Amino acid sequence: MSTVNPWKRFIGLLPGGTRTVGTVASVDLQNGTSIITLRNGSQISAKGTSVGRGLKAFVVDGQVMGQAPGLVQYEVEV
Repeated sequence: MSTVNPWKRFIGLLPGGTRTVGTVASVDLQNGTSIITLRNGSQISAKGTSVGRGLKAFVVDGQVMGQAPGLVQYEVEV
């Protein structure tokens, strides 16, 4: 059954899950996993080996989805 509540309809359009970008620290082909270093320095284990060591990767819900562009990051305080 569809809802007429505009807020619930809007929330239904948004993608779910957690998304992040990190640098691939290592790839384990036997397990099919990669160790990803996040911007804050912490490391996570993610399923997938499609991105090589040293490259940036998109991680969605703990799975490597593909290579991310290596763009420069700036921090600005206001």
